Amino acid sequence: MTTFDAAQPLDLEEFSPATAEEERPSGKVVVVPAQRSLVLAVGSFSQRERTRLAVIAQESALELTLCADPTEAAARAAESTPHSVLVDATLPGCEAFCCDMRAQSQLAQVPLLALAPDLDDLTFASAFSWGGDDAVSLRHPRALIERLRKLPKEEQLVPSARRGRALVCEAEHSRRVALASVLRNAGYQVTFAVANEDTTRFARSTDFALVVLNVELEPHPRALLEEARENGSEALWILTTAPKHLAELREQLVGSQQATVCDGYAPPENVLFLANELGRTQGVDHRASARLLYGTRVDFRPAGLDQDDQGYTYNVSVGGLYVRTLNPPAEQVVWLELTPPRSDRRVRLEAHVAWRREWGPNSTATVPPGFGAQITDGTSRDIEAWKEGYRAFARALS
Repeated sequence: MTTFDAAQPLDLEEFSPATAEEERPSGKVVVVPAQRSLVLAVGSFSQRERTRLAVIAQESALELTLCADPTEAAARAAESTPHSVLVDATLPGCEAFCCDMRAQSQLAQVPLLALAPDLDDLTFASAFSWGGDDAVSLRHPRALIERLRKLPKEEQLVPSARRGRALVCEAEHSRRVALASVLRNAGYQVTFAVANEDTTRFARSTDFALVVLNVELEPHPRALLEEARENGSEALWILTTAPKHLAELREQLVGSQQATVCDGYAPPENVLFLANELGRTQGVDHRASARLLYGTRVDFRPAGLDQDDQGYTYNVSVGGLYVRTLNPPAEQVVWLELTPPRSDRRVRLEAHVAWRREWGPNSTATVPPGFGAQITDGTSRDIEAWKEGYRAFARALS
């Protein structure tokens, strides 16, 4: 496999798209959606990094604009909606900038990618927490080129609110905006509550299909849930809190129907996963094991190749996992390396890609962009380590 050296030009033939046949004139009038070609890179980049970004943009058929600070980038994005935004994850103010992007209707659908020298669990978790769609290292430009090429250049429209209304009770601005972005892209109409008075008033209403409530806004969430049920509310309830309070909050909900708890600092997409799981409890579950939320960096590559890409696990089961990435592999068989739940030892597994989801708003989507994989092979030691880690994790959550 060819590797990239910033000091050397890329092989243009390697990245060039297949030659298209010449189109013949037609009498039909065709309306072509506006194409977005601007990639905005926000950060204090070295000369070497700027050169690398320029080559990446060229090979992705995009025009690069570099902005040293978030204020300049926000003004540039307001002038012309970008195709995508690359944000230095170490830049002061990057979280507020991305939050502002997600809060603006004309920019809410623009893909945000975090750039970091090295990718670890914290890099991914932080990027997702402020509304990012992926994290990539500039040391691996091929990975960034492949992602940018897969992202659509046409404007993406927010899906209709076919899932109904969602109430987000959250005082923290960035978290509130990130949650709203995820839920709107999944087909919810979102209403906010930012204080206790609004929380108690709205949560009792029968107008909502989903309630996401940070318990810092309501000291007695179980009592409020029961009041809502007495009023006829059939909403799914997800209570968020700090990790250290999850067990206590879970105990408070024992016996409650269509309600669960969530780590308030986890990626906002976790709320969507839990809402989908709560909503499907009325059907028959044919799964061999439950899918559990679990986030860790995973190295993946098509079987037989020699260079890894990086993603982040979204959920796991005893026989498979879902990997978050804007670059799901086209190949059917992949090699994975990651740390199982409740373990400090990485394992190497072979898996079959069962399905993929590309980037974009989708009211029927149950997961963020990425791919689902079924574990098919590995050493007996690694497979057993995976299964035991999953079982220990499941016991801890039960």
